[in-house]
Amino acid sequence: MKKQSFLLAITASALGFFVDLYDIIIVSIVRKSSLLSLGVPEDELLSKGVLLLNVQMGGMLIGGFIWGIIGDKKGRLSVLFGSIILYSITTWMAPLSPDYWVFLLLRFMAGIGLAGELGAGITLVTEQMPQNKRGLGPAIIGSFGMLGAIVGAYVGAHYSWEFTYRLGGYMGFALLILRFGVFESGLYEKLKEKTTSRGNLALVIKNPRHLRRYIATIFMGFPGWFVNGIVMTFTPEIAKSMGMTEIPSVSTVFTFFFLGFTFGDFSCGLLSQFLKSRRKAILIYLLSFTFLTCIYFIWGRQSVTVYYILFFLMGVSAGYTIVLLTNAAEMFGTNIRSTVTTSSLNLLRASVIPQSILFSALVPFQGAAFAAMITGVCSICLAFYGYSQLEETFHKNLDYVDE
Repeated sequence: MKKQSFLLAITASALGFFVDLYDIIIVSIVRKSSLLSLGVPEDELLSKGVLLLNVQMGGMLIGGFIWGIIGDKKGRLSVLFGSIILYSITTWMAPLSPDYWVFLLLRFMAGIGLAGELGAGITLVTEQMPQNKRGLGPAIIGSFGMLGAIVGAYVGAHYSWEFTYRLGGYMGFALLILRFGVFESGLYEKLKEKTTSRGNLALVIKNPRHLRRYIATIFMGFPGWFVNGIVMTFTPEIAKSMGMTEIPSVSTVFTFFFLGFTFGDFSCGLLSQFLKSRRKAILIYLLSFTFLTCIYFIWGRQSVTVYYILFFLMGVSAGYTIVLLTNAAEMFGTNIRSTVTTSSLNLLRASVIPQSILFSALVPFQGAAFAAMITGVCSICLAFYGYSQLEETFHKNLDYVDE
């Protein structure tokens, strides 16, 4: 029963991450077609596109705290059900929007719903799996979930934006039904018998060591969202600024990147198991990402083929994200594990907000390519600082609480 329990948890979480990334990607893929259909003028597509991205990420930021606290107070399963219900309804309704502002509100609500998916899944799986195999569950979740991004890129490129969003809603409803067989975490069930404070973010904020590790996790996620939220989303503008005559397809860029990310998530998870270290695996991939990002800005303009290959390789190197989230879940006690994992994940995603603001502010003065390069340097520097604060957690017993 124990093995069946964590297998079901892995399946439910992997499918949830599939829908999660499908949705995040389609916002960028159908950005132009959806905004034009909603009456946004051509010369406002960039500014309104940045606002759309920031509003959805803002919803995820708020939702990360809401669902994280609920996960510690009411259980991991309560998040897996509640989050997908809110996401499915608001995403299915998106094509019914009469104008841009209603669409923006629905995407904000969808962002709140989507915020609970991966954090709750990672928390549930790490708590159910044996200590010596804990890295494998999240690796499977990450690698399968990345396929959602590839499907999103394909659907967004070949079908109408209305169908693309409706499909996301239908997948969410189907996933809701599949989750009825998932069991609650045994560690959480034991926690309910104690009087320990649960879902209390103050336990993190008031403890300098906890707060430092929490912020470090967020900073570590900046590079992945620099590529996703800036370089890929605004590929047409950046490629043109780089002097490319043939502009790469946004959907193809996303496909190559997330094919690499699929392999990167799984391989980084396996590497952390082989090395018996989360930190060493993360460092190897972060160094690779830094090198490949430099290559992208130097030689990415050579041809569309080189451009796509570099995005595949950057996707592989950015695959440390799932190991990072596993590390985050392992660094904190059962009473605040969901709060920390879910909120840090969405703060990590929300890093696209300051990055997009910096990028947008620099574009008029430096051009899109140079603005992206400066933004990338800042994100990588923050990531290396974050790495210096991470704790090794591979051998850690998760049956404990933080006071």
